[in-house]
Amino acid sequence: MPRAKAAPKPADDSDDAPLKRLGSGRWQTRDERFTIEPQSGTWAVVDAEQTDDFGMPLVRGPYPSLTDAKAAISTARTSAPAASPLTERIEQRKSRPGAGTETAEDAPRTPKADRPDSAKDTQIEQAPEAPQTKKAARASSAKPDRKEEPVEPGWLTDLAPAERGRARRLIARLEEQDVADATAVVRRDVLGDVPAVATIAVRRRLDALGPDAAPADVAALLADGRDEGLDVRWRLVDGAGRPIVLEKRPGRR
Repeated sequence: MPRAKAAPKPADDSDDAPLKRLGSGRWQTRDERFTIEPQSGTWAVVDAEQTDDFGMPLVRGPYPSLTDAKAAISTARTSAPAASPLTERIEQRKSRPGAGTETAEDAPRTPKADRPDSAKDTQIEQAPEAPQTKKAARASSAKPDRKEEPVEPGWLTDLAPAERGRARRLIARLEEQDVADATAVVRRDVLGDVPAVATIAVRRRLDALGPDAAPADVAALLADGRDEGLDVRWRLVDGAGRPIVLEKRPGRR
């Protein structure tokens, strides 16, 4: 059942403080309480200060966008710990008349032949605990004392330092704009020689123009453009790679 852990240390970041990027599309608040993780195109929030019915960190979500996940964190900070339906059932059972008591008539009867004698009972109760096996001791000592650092994809670590830094920046910027599977988009752009990031930038510019945009405005956007946020540029070229310059005609849009 969800239960709050020991009183956490005061958070040093406000609700609108920037998140730390852990890699592989994961984000974390500055006080390390909440971690945002991607899950099949959606986002989930892991709360390290509350646990579920199985003693695991409480998972909230899924949320359709990174913005919704951030809003859920703000709500969780000001909300009381989530109540478990199992707690209510246990309390109801305790409140029933006669709960927890058992009469001699209700107690199960054991055949006389199967009843252990008192000497055997005493031996069982006084039996020492079995010593811990070597295998169990090794397994216990092998548990890490701290969380493992997130591992980046192999294709990203294999890049040259300059390309690796640019790829990380592109992933972070796409995630900030709520682009689904930003890591895969950057991988197609960097390794597949496909202008995947520029395609997203052009599509968003066209959506901003709207369905009633003048043909001249659409042509100008496609002929030459740049997205400062994503650090990409595009232009219209012929089959030989020569740029095509479209000049606006006077009196026409």
